[in-house]
This record gives sequence, structure tokens and C-alpha cells, in this order.
Amino acid sequence: MKLSLSLAVNALILLEVFTVVFAQARFSNETDMKALLEFKSQADENRSEVLASWNNSSPLCTWIEVKCGRKRERVTSLDLGGLKLAGVISPSIGNLSFLRSLNLGDNSFVGTIPQEVEMLFRLQYLNMSFNLLEGKIPHSLSNCYRLSTLDLSLNHLEHTVLTELGSLSKLVTMYLNDNNLTGEFPPSLGNLTPLQELDFAYNNMEGDIPFDVARLTQMVFFQVSQNRFSGVFPPALYNMSLLESLSLAGNSFSGELRDDFGDLLPNLITVVMGGNEFTGAIPITLANISALGRFDISTNYLTGSIPLSFGKLFNLCHSLGNNFSSHLEFIGALANCTQLEYLDVGYNRLEGELPASIANLSTKLTILSLGENLISGTLPHDIGNLKSLEKLSLETNRLTGELPISFGKLLKLFQGSIPQSIGLFQNLMDLWIDSNRLNGTISLEILQIPTFVYLDLSDNFLTGSLPKEAGKLQLLVGLAASNNKLSGHLPQSLGGCLLMEFLYLQGNSFDGAQWRI
Repeated sequence: MKLSLSLAVNALILLEVFTVVFAQARFSNETDMKALLEFKSQADENRSEVLASWNNSSPLCTWIEVKCGRKRERVTSLDLGGLKLAGVISPSIGNLSFLRSLNLGDNSFVGTIPQEVEMLFRLQYLNMSFNLLEGKIPHSLSNCYRLSTLDLSLNHLEHTVLTELGSLSKLVTMYLNDNNLTGEFPPSLGNLTPLQELDFAYNNMEGDIPFDVARLTQMVFFQVSQNRFSGVFPPALYNMSLLESLSLAGNSFSGELRDDFGDLLPNLITVVMGGNEFTGAIPITLANISALGRFDISTNYLTGSIPLSFGKLFNLCHSLGNNFSSHLEFIGALANCTQLEYLDVGYNRLEGELPASIANLSTKLTILSLGENLISGTLPHDIGNLKSLEKLSLETNRLTGELPISFGKLLKLFQGSIPQSIGLFQNLMDLWIDSNRLNGTISLEILQIPTFVYLDLSDNFLTGSLPKEAGKLQLLVGLAASNNKLSGHLPQSLGGCLLMEFLYLQGNSFDGAQWRI
């Protein structure tokens, strides 16, 4: 009798426990379903058809881009990136308490980031990039203490970067670039010792980079370009020996770079520091960074010569600078840089004659810009060996002599843009050799390059006539040959240049009847 009563009591207890467990599971599952249906209802109705599977008649864990845990039917991942959703982000998102990964990137969500994200304490990955979100970064975000990736880039977020973000001690990646953030760089971010990637580019932040970030020794990607930061080159960065990509461009950093720059940062692949106020010489130790592929330090106040030791950088693809007063010996040294694709040293005070070794530069070279210098002498005859060239700028120098026939080999010439200033490229095809002292005739070889869009030969001492072959340049939008010593009749073949928008031939001695193009 007692045994039967005991068994009955135990059975009732077990039944009650199972009932509670199943009820909790069912309630939790319904909580997630209700949260997602509420989220869907606040998305743009015209776009919500991509979430058609989100309905009461389908099991939650079969909904598109929804993943659930194995043990519980709770939502652990929501991947809605690039689905062209709009509307606002519903506060109900905070009810997905088992969520570990949330991707809402590359959509058109508006409004603010809901404060309810603070309830997602299991969240490890958060991506809301490339939307139209505005307002502040919510303070409650600091409650998501398990976050390893935070990407809020490419929005319209305002105000300061929260000091509280320094409590996200597991953060590895932080992208806040391309917003309207203001204020200073929070020293508290120095607490994020696992951090490997940080991007604050294209905001309105200001002040110094605090020395606290010297503790971020795992950093491999550090970008704060196009802000209003100031002060000397951040000393803390010299402690990031694993750094591979460094971008400080478009700020107001000043002072000299340390002589041992290349020894302290030996793993750099990309260095972009143009548009600042750095002074002094380029550290020779930069040549010790064997993997360096892109080096841009244009538009500063650097002095001295371009180090010949740059020829040791076999992986160098892009080199840009317009600060120096130097001779041209470095060009020969760069012949060792077999991966060089882009060389821009325009707007300097480089002087002397172009060495014949310029023809030995990388066969991968597509852009060569030497304009606005003091280069004299003739163009090397073998410059046409650079068969991959797409843009060649030699304007406003002191070049003399005739144009080399080898120009006719440059059938890929010249992609780039009107070089009104360094770095503004608009994917146009052009040749700029104006404002030199070139003489001789306009060679037919040049006019056999069918890809020309802009051709500027003005302000030289060219003689002879304008060849009729110019009319075969069917893509030509602009032709300038003004202020030379050209003569003869204008070729009527120019009427075949149907895309022509401007033609500058004044300051010559052309004759014959006038005609319309």
C-alpha cells in the first residue's frame, strides 16, 4: 500500500516537472516566433515578401535565414544581410534571448538602434552596417559582453564613441567607419586587448590617439583616416608589432616619423598616411618591411630624397608621394619592385633627366605620374616598353626633344582622370604632356592609340601639321594642342570625332577655310 502510494506520488511529481519543462519550451519558442513576426511587421511591406516563410503555419526553425539551437528550439542566428529590407528595427529583437549572431547589414533600415539589444547577452556577432540608421550608439550595447564582432559602419550614426564600449572585453573586430561620429578617441578602448581590427575612418572625430591603445598588441588593422585627429604620429602605434594595415590619411597628424619605424612595425603591408602635416625624411628602415605592398604618404611636408633602398621592396604595388626635393635615381632602384602597379610622385620638386632605367620598371605598371616637377631632358626612347601603362602624366615639367616613336606601343594607354590634383581619378583615358618644351612633329604613332579620350599636347614647341589620323580617334572627347608652332590646314577628318566636346588649337599658325565640326 505504502509502495503504491509512493509510486503514485513520484509519478505525479514527474508529470508536473515534464509539464513545466514542455510548457517553458513551448512558451520560449512562441516568444521567439512572436518577436520575429513583430520584426517582420515593422519591415517595409513592399520588401517583406522575402520573409514569406515567416508565418504561424510554418515551424519557426524552418523560416528563411533563421537558425535554431540543437537542444532547444530557440533562435540562435538571424542572417538577413543584403535582403533589401527597409523600415525600422523592431524593439522585439531584444526578446531573442538565445541569439548569438545577428546580421542586418546591407539593407535600408532607418531610425535608431533599439535599446532592447541590451537583453541579447549571448550575442557574439552584431552587424548593422550599410543601412540608414541614425542617432546615438546605445549605451545598453555594453551589456552584450560576449560580443566579438561589432559592425555599425556605413550609417548616419552621430555623437561620440561610447566610453562604455571599452567594457566589451571579448571584442576582436570593431567597425564604426563612415558615420557622423564626433568627439575624441575613448582611452577606455585600450582595455580591449583581444582587438585585432579597428576602423573609425570617415567620421568627424578629433584630438590625439591616446597612449592607452598601446595595450592593443594584437592589432593587425588600424584605420582612422578622414577625421580631424591631430598630434604627432601616435606613439602607441609603435607597440603594435603585428600591424599589417595602417591608415591615418586625411587628418592633421604632424611631426617626424621615428627612424626605426620599419623595425618596430615589420609586418606592414599597407601604409596610407597622405594628407597630414608630417615633416622630416622618410625613414630608411621602411625598406626593411619586406611585405610592404602599398605606400602612400602624399601631401605632407616631408623633405629629403626618396630612399634608394625602396628598391628592396619587391612586393611594392603602389607608391605615392608629393613631398620631396630629389633627383631621379630612385626610379632605377624601383626596377627591382616587380609587382609595382602604381607610381605617383607628381607635384614635387624632382629634377634632372628621366633615366633610361624608367623603361625597366615593372611590366605590371599601369599608372605613372611625374607631372608638376622640374624634370628636364628628353623622354627615354624605350619608355614604350611599359606596355601595361594606362595613364601617363608628364605635364608641367621642362622636357625637351621629340616624342619617342615607341609611344605607339602603348596600346593600353591611358586610364586615369584629369589630373587636377593628385589622387582624383575618374577612370578616363588620357595623356598629359602639356607645359613642357617638347619639339618636333606630332608623331603618327601617338595617333594610332585608339583608346584616347583626352589628349593634351599644349604649351610646347611642336611643329608641322595636325595629322589627319587624329580624326580616327573615335572616343576622343577633348584635344588640346594650343600654344605650339603648328601650321597647315586643319584636317576635316576631325569631323569623325563625334564625341568631341572641346578642341583647343589657339596660339598656332593654322590656315585655310574655317569649317564646322
